Amino acid sequence: MSEIVKEHRHEFFSSVAECNAQQELPLTAFAQRVISVATEHADILGCGYAGMMKYNLAWVLSRLTVEMKRMPGADETFTFTTWIENFNRLYSERNFEITVGDEVIGYVRTIWVAINMETRAPGDISMLADLALTEHDRPCPIEKQSRMRPLTAVDRTEPYVFRSSDIDFNRHVNSIRYIEKVLNQWDVDYYDAHKIARFEIMYQQEAHCGTCVDINVVQVENVADVEIKGQNGVICRSKITFK
Repeated sequence: MSEIVKEHRHEFFSSVAECNAQQELPLTAFAQRVISVATEHADILGCGYAGMMKYNLAWVLSRLTVEMKRMPGADETFTFTTWIENFNRLYSERNFEITVGDEVIGYVRTIWVAINMETRAPGDISMLADLALTEHDRPCPIEKQSRMRPLTAVDRTEPYVFRSSDIDFNRHVNSIRYIEKVLNQWDVDYYDAHKIARFEIMYQQEAHCGTCVDINVVQVENVADVEIKGQNGVICRSKITFK
């Protein structure tokens, strides 16, 4: 480990060009910043891309939970603060606080695992044991990730085939693309009338260019469950609480 830095901060600006129809930063762009800030902190700690490639491993996002009072608006400056809550040989739990000036507008919980770049199987990260020294007792007030069970009934289904633009550096479908496909199950009018109070996604297996999937949705009042399912089973599950 290069340096013990328990907290890392990064300031961002949400331009009008990247904001959505509701004049706020979309969750997809927000989640991309989560990944970017986590990557920056990992680089500082010596376990970023270069550090992990020494072991032929790469970090992948396993769980993402976002709970916001509101999203950053157009032409607004906001700050991410991140820290590691827990580390063990199988995964790392990382949290985020998002502020605008002195106002806290939300929190994020994430779980990260490492995959072997050859076998694509989860890797043992016990060689990074010094990361335990960076664990922070700073509280994260939002609840931990929910247990997301298989859907027993489906309200509606949309088929999709992942294309080359969905594929990232690790040659699998980018984490953000799954979020995009989930969110696109509701139209602009719905988002005009409803805000996302809490968003969760759990990634279960990889998908690649050409993978055919069904996007299945079940919604009961203000809570929706979504699964993206391929020929070999569920690829990811998501739960959204609207307000």
